[in-house]
Amino acid sequence: MKYLSLLFLFLVFSSCKKDAPVIAPQSYLNAEEQQNFKDSIIRYVDHLAKLATHQTKFNTIFDEEYKIKSAKSDLLYYYVDKSTNLHYFALTKIAPSLKAKRVAIVGKLEFDKNGGILLYEEGFRTWKMEQTELETKTKLLFLKYIEGEDLTPFYAANSNGELYIEFPDKNTSYNKKTRLWETK
Repeated sequence: MKYLSLLFLFLVFSSCKKDAPVIAPQSYLNAEEQQNFKDSIIRYVDHLAKLATHQTKFNTIFDEEYKIKSAKSDLLYYYVDKSTNLHYFALTKIAPSLKAKRVAIVGKLEFDKNGGILLYEEGFRTWKMEQTELETKTKLLFLKYIEGEDLTPFYAANSNGELYIEFPDKNTSYNKKTRLWETK
């Protein structure tokens, strides 16, 4: 009887545990769709093409340069919230450094019926890190981000020297209207 009670308690507690969200990009998108997704946001997450401005960056003359930038990026994590139709992403790109390092840009977007981007917002950008550290820290932050948790403890000013989020910070914030990071 004692073991039966313990088994019952185990089943009750284990059923209360919330399943972790599926964040593997391949669970939502095949390889071609992942590349198309990266292509659709690369003009926001990467530097401007040579000679482009923020007003001209979508001109087709820059397509080839953005395709190259997109091919060098990795879609690390991806999640679709079925209740809000928001698509969350963590995209990494090469960061200038003496050692091989990358940064992650984490955000969310919503597509219109025709596949155009209706809403686009970058939530944060990590510090540049080596791949293993980047994957670990970005996964922690990404899961908190999709759950709507407060990320301010991971800002550089609050993280006691452990680097996670480069910005936003007290001087840099994301402007959803212009879809650009702005510095005071």
